[in-house]
Amino acid sequence: MAQQNNKLKVDIYVPLDACACEWDKFMNRVFEAITPFIKYIKYDTKNLNSDEARNLNLHGNCIVVDGQRKFTAAYLLKKELPNILREKGII
Repeated sequence: MAQQNNKLKVDIYVPLDACACEWDKFMNRVFEAITPFIKYIKYDTKNLNSDEARNLNLHGNCIVVDGQRKFTAAYLLKKELPNILREKGII
């Protein structure tokens, strides 16, 4: 079983200070993508309107994997997630 420190870090950036109706569909699609691998992932939801997001040069709903790879669409994450987990030796 994967240990806490051997999990893929996934940060989901959405405008938390806006109405949830602005980003709820995006979150649903992200969770559809990560749920099959949830035991290998440590996720966090962060505010798109934050200094951290500005430092990462994010301008819209986005998923950041291990602080490096950016995905602006959940279907792209869903497509690449198994490969990323294999590359990292997690699965």
